[in-house]
Amino acid sequence: MSWNLPKGEDFLPKVSLGILKSLYDEEKSHKAKSRLLVALKRKEGESMDTIAQQLEMQRITVNKMLHRFQSRGIEAKDDEKGRGRHKELTESQLKNLRKQLLKGPRKGQNPLWTTKMVMDRVEKEYGKRYTVRHMRRLLHQLGFSVQKPRPRHYKTDVAQQEHFKKTSGKASENTGKEGSRSFVWTRASSP
Repeated sequence: MSWNLPKGEDFLPKVSLGILKSLYDEEKSHKAKSRLLVALKRKEGESMDTIAQQLEMQRITVNKMLHRFQSRGIEAKDDEKGRGRHKELTESQLKNLRKQLLKGPRKGQNPLWTTKMVMDRVEKEYGKRYTVRHMRRLLHQLGFSVQKPRPRHYKTDVAQQEHFKKTSGKASENTGKEGSRSFVWTRASSP
């Protein structure tokens, strides 16, 4: 990386000082505005040391910004596209997965999806592995919410409960207290 960059009219020769000033005034992004200010000062003929001192930046930062403008032109004020990690599943795969989840698990399985079941399905169909936490985040983004099944004691007499429900007239207020062993996913209800 060279420290000997052009300044004044030689810096960004196709862009005038007036255009740089108007771009700076109109810009909303703080990051782009600071980059434009560095370019503006260089266009005015300032040295890298002076720019760094006036704007309270490191000299290497100013140098990198000026190199961006030299290589990319005025478009260097904005970040390049494609930064960050790409999604594991494409948009069409996510739509397909959502449709499959709305249909429900296969017959004979738990009627609701567990996170583990969805992880297994994604790995089997798409060859992608997710952590439990990431899969929960993905399911939430797809519009599903966590549902806890009502707890049921292992010694529960289901027939006696059904008889009670039919004969009592209304459900007991003590049923359905918190405490469950696993989470299942279902479509989020509308507010």
